[in-house]
Amino acid sequence: MVRFLFCISVLLCVFNISAQSINDYRTNGSNGNWTTVGIWEVYNGTAWVAATNYPGQIAGANDISIESNSEVTINSTIPNSFNSLNIGPGTLFVNADSSLDTPVITLNTGGQAEWTSNNTDLALPANASIVINGGNLVEDNPCNATKTITIGSNVYASCNGGGGVDYDFDDINTGGGTLNVSPSSNGSICPGQVLNLFANPSGAGSTGATYSWSGSGPGGYSFSSTVENPTETAIISTGTYTYTATVTDGDGNGNTNTNSINVIVDTPPNPPTSGGNEIVCTGVSGTLTASVGTNETVDWYDSPSGGILLSSGNISYSTTIAGTYYAETRNTNTGCNSTSRTGIILSNKSCTVITNRRITYRVSYTPPTSIAPTGTITTDMIINFFDDGQFGPGNSYQLQVQNNTGTAFNYEIWVQNVPYASIPGLNLVNHTVDVANNGDGTYSYLFTSTSPLNGFQNRAITGSGGAPSPPGTGSSCGCVSFYKL
Repeated sequence: MVRFLFCISVLLCVFNISAQSINDYRTNGSNGNWTTVGIWEVYNGTAWVAATNYPGQIAGANDISIESNSEVTINSTIPNSFNSLNIGPGTLFVNADSSLDTPVITLNTGGQAEWTSNNTDLALPANASIVINGGNLVEDNPCNATKTITIGSNVYASCNGGGGVDYDFDDINTGGGTLNVSPSSNGSICPGQVLNLFANPSGAGSTGATYSWSGSGPGGYSFSSTVENPTETAIISTGTYTYTATVTDGDGNGNTNTNSINVIVDTPPNPPTSGGNEIVCTGVSGTLTASVGTNETVDWYDSPSGGILLSSGNISYSTTIAGTYYAETRNTNTGCNSTSRTGIILSNKSCTVITNRRITYRVSYTPPTSIAPTGTITTDMIINFFDDGQFGPGNSYQLQVQNNTGTAFNYEIWVQNVPYASIPGLNLVNHTVDVANNGDGTYSYLFTSTSPLNGFQNRAITGSGGAPSPPGTGSSCGCVSFYKL
């Protein structure tokens, strides 16, 4: 879930260039002095075209590349800053005191920087870095103390290390470059999560280096540490936080390098909205639901905080066990969780089991059909009498139900899995009927009341006879369920 506002350091940005940007410059295969416009091309946002000025002549240059085995000589101060210089395959010759205002020079494979004259210095701004990425600083022709690199006000290295400087070119070549810190983190993070910061030191002098971190953010937040890879646990407010790392070399020479990163602390999502508590018959699976926003999902737990993860990434949770279950929102983009959970209750009730002569009828879960009931399953009704031909095919059909409460209500009667598509001489009285073909030789009937049934009263549906008995027992029998409207 790492997400940065920008490249964590100039060093890493150089390594990850994958496309051109407007005002990038590159050599066109020709050799010449840096200030010779004709050796350069510039990217205009669409294509590489012949440059009309050399890189750094005017403000606004981005990344500069010496490539195509070009040889570029520098012997002056380039007046304006640019983002980076990438060398390779190609060569930069330094044949007089020169200055480049860029934070990083990278010597890629096939790339070289060579001092061709004595008493020659290449000056870079404070906090700049030279990165060795397969290329090298040339150490011959000849290598002496008058060929130097200055970073800021400090003469950082000479070719052979003489002249009282800290490092020689070989130290830089074998150390991977000059001293550099490239901070990174495990951000973005969510409020309350642990932020891990990493200095990622490199270059000559990084062994045994010391560190200084500072941080700032919303609400006057501040942070400091002298650990190479510190952690932070006190971030509560959302927003953008800036962390700056400074590395000081381990050779006691006082060379430093500083870089910064931004870390986003994301806004946590709202807790889920409950789809409502559920009541189901004992032993029957109930499904709890919750709704969340775009790019969000739900994780289900057995307690309001901590606890056991029961299900991940699902807006519903099914179980037969009564209890309170807790839904937590998780943003699928940021990984942040809601700071609280929504409790949703699944309750069990003892559903009526009625034995009437030789057939058992249960108030039970209704499988989906084209005419499924729309009411709420209830035990407030019972079968007072039922006969559907069990005493012989000539007997009449009768289903008599009773409201066993003192309150009048409308209802639905759901008769399932019976083997007849119609009932001869059906008399609905105060009901309508819908019939569904279950496709397996059985049918289901939905009787809907057209007027309320008063408390403790009976009501019957009859037929003239000839209906066969429902097949089987248990789940395959002709089951009757009641639904309150």
